[in-house]
Amino acid sequence: MRRYEQLVARGTVLFGGIVLTLMMVQIAVDVIMRRFFGAGFPATPDLVGKYYMVALAVVPIAFTEVKRRHIEATIFTDQLPARVRNWFGMPGFILSALIYGLLTYAGTVDALRQTAKGAYIDAGLIKVLTWPSYWLMPLAFGLMTVLCAIRIVQLATGKLSVHAHDPLEELNADLEEEV
Repeated sequence: MRRYEQLVARGTVLFGGIVLTLMMVQIAVDVIMRRFFGAGFPATPDLVGKYYMVALAVVPIAFTEVKRRHIEATIFTDQLPARVRNWFGMPGFILSALIYGLLTYAGTVDALRQTAKGAYIDAGLIKVLTWPSYWLMPLAFGLMTVLCAIRIVQLATGKLSVHAHDPLEELNADLEEEV
């Protein structure tokens, strides 16, 4: 299971880096073209809005779970014994898995519908296909569903402990580890 988590972490970071780089390059080319040639790169706002921003908004969701950086309301549970905290954690992961599973299903249905009709937008003289961007949501939510299922198994087998933590201390420890 740890190998899967590492694969998700590395894959999402690599994917996010590539998307961010492509977006910056395209915007820079668009600005330069507008400045020197009077016309920008075709469909830049449409591509940024339909592809880059969607990818950057949803794909890192799985990475935050791998790093255990999702928002948690632990003000009451931090003072409880570890076994009790784990008991409270299980319903949270089960509920999250169900919700992400439903989001995966709904996103897949929508992506299939958009793919079947060949969804696109008119961007001046060209048509920009938008149906591939609809697959980013089910991909991200599917990864989260699997990660939540892994967390459930880890909690059930005692390989994960929902522990009291200070996010700032953990962040500093991660930064020290990387240096």
